[in-house]
Amino acid sequence: MAYEPKWDGFRALAFVEAAGVYLQSRAGRNLTPYFPAITRAIHYTFPPGVILDGELIVWERGRTSFAWLQRRITAGRGLLMMAREHPAHYVMWDLLADAGGHVVINAPLFERRGRLAELLARAPAQLTLTPQTTDMDEVGEWLTTYTVAGIEYGGRDRGCGRQAPGQPLRAGPARLAEVPGARRPRRSSAG
Repeated sequence: MAYEPKWDGFRALAFVEAAGVYLQSRAGRNLTPYFPAITRAIHYTFPPGVILDGELIVWERGRTSFAWLQRRITAGRGLLMMAREHPAHYVMWDLLADAGGHVVINAPLFERRGRLAELLARAPAQLTLTPQTTDMDEVGEWLTTYTVAGIEYGGRDRGCGRQAPGQPLRAGPARLAEVPGARRPRRSSAG
């Protein structure tokens, strides 16, 4: 088993297109306008066709702050100032489709994570790969140190293939019609 921390943020799929990036919440809501710096960073880091699965988070005084994420949705004209003062980060745990929209969800998780790590090699700091371990001692440390930072607990994944639809830690197959809860993006924006 491979273990990962569970981040306290907004679960989001990121669809990278030539024209820009579309961020979609678990419920299918368009999050793109609320995270302009993240959409720009993803657009300049990943090739078109990539679909990512991860969590949008905001740090405040060494802890994740779900409240600052929620405030972005209602910030209105104050959104850009809020985004500068409380920058968001996108912590990724899975690559659902690679460049050109090549679906990779049936590949083992360690292969998808390896490719995601390659793609993130020159990424800005606000885009990161979530830590993962099979070491139970390290998981124990996470439960102590990460909890202080507002990260709830270590999640687990078998790490070798397809995730069943509806599972909380992973999206299903990467084809848009097959990703549970995914809706085809209506428009793109580079942010």
